Amino acid sequence: MPTFSGKFQYVNSEGNTLQGGPCRLAFETDTLTLTPASGAPLAFDLGDIDIFLAGDYELTLTLFTGKKILLNQFAKAFQDLCHDLLEAYRQRLLQCLLLEDLEEITRFDGTVRLESQGHSFISPAELRLFKSNLAVLPAQATGRQWRLADVDSVTFDEASWTVTIASGEERMAVSKLAKRTEEFRERLNAAWEEVAQRGAETVHSLFPFLDPDQFQQAVVLMTEGRAAPLAKLRALHPKVDQALAANIVDQKLKPYYEALMKHVPGGNYYSGFKFLRADEDAAAKNAREEESNAADAEEAKAAGTAVGGIADDSAIHDGSEESPILHWFFLPLAAQPGANLPDNRVAWEATSRSGRATYFFRLVPPEQAPQLQDPAKAPALIESAIRQLNRAIVLLNFRREPIYLPDDSLAVQPRFRRYAIACRKLPELVRLRSSFLGRAIHTTPDAWQKQFEGYLTAH
Repeated sequence: MPTFSGKFQYVNSEGNTLQGGPCRLAFETDTLTLTPASGAPLAFDLGDIDIFLAGDYELTLTLFTGKKILLNQFAKAFQDLCHDLLEAYRQRLLQCLLLEDLEEITRFDGTVRLESQGHSFISPAELRLFKSNLAVLPAQATGRQWRLADVDSVTFDEASWTVTIASGEERMAVSKLAKRTEEFRERLNAAWEEVAQRGAETVHSLFPFLDPDQFQQAVVLMTEGRAAPLAKLRALHPKVDQALAANIVDQKLKPYYEALMKHVPGGNYYSGFKFLRADEDAAAKNAREEESNAADAEEAKAAGTAVGGIADDSAIHDGSEESPILHWFFLPLAAQPGANLPDNRVAWEATSRSGRATYFFRLVPPEQAPQLQDPAKAPALIESAIRQLNRAIVLLNFRREPIYLPDDSLAVQPRFRRYAIACRKLPELVRLRSSFLGRAIHTTPDAWQKQFEGYLTAH
């Protein structure tokens, strides 16, 4: 554990000094400890740092509370402190953004100008390009990630030597890359195009009967990582429902899928797919192991026997060789079959790679639920809700624990600390957790049906 000696000031958001003086500072992979010559020590998770600002003679750490720690007079060790702590902070930030263990391509240093609703900044930043994501780690703002599959365009302005990335209403301009500008553009484009190509190949394998014009429309609707509305896919060709049921629903999961479909008004549901990287595959496999253990626990409870503990989602438990694609459905549900519009609930069902549970969520906050019964408002409201749920689940890399674990577990248990921090940094995760109703374990169709019926009547 590196240890440094210098001076510090601990100031509040108004700039008033709360504590200060000589200190010893030490940090490890996820924790920083500051021990003053007099007074109580400070310790916090590196993920609790929102802004890491290094000057020539002073390092300023802005915490999520709004308070700051100013570090100076570390003599010749100051540069080592800044370098080593910044690297540890960035690595922890990647974990808290749920990006650890991705397959990294390369890194760049530049300046980022982000224009986004509620989260705009301009700051020097390190950019880490992965095969499927771009991590932005700014010095003067909170870090964030971009999924390459969500990128709409990459453009280059020769006059300002700036690469601009657009995704929906967000724009991010990257400049001051010096001699590496062209390399950044080429590598980003290559990774982006590879994701698009793989997505197109997957859509074609699902719907080989589409003509070229229909296919172009389908591949826009069903981008990797985004759930597409079947109403729009069905308008392209009447066989899409049949193709999805035949190609992506595991035989063992058909009873659950078919039971859910009976409660989907008008057959208006959503389907998506995601390429699984090594870390996501581990999470998906562990989710199945965890859900399998839960299923075994349900059965053992009935039989009066004991089973092993629940697995966490940090290691691979299933070594089987399977397709590295996860398919899933979002199914807006009505309590009664034959209803014209759904009630305020939706099921998320993974139908490939041996999923072991159905997850249930509210579509909208309870106060908006009456709008779901208005035919003029319901379609747009449902599509917006599905898009938000889908984005959150994809950002989680299909880890289930951050969805269902109670707040106390995230706050108290150290191994879940990064999920608690992720809730601060990823508003999508907060919305996902607040809308979660529960899950029905795939023990047997009869046992699952009883759980399912309970969620159909839940408020």
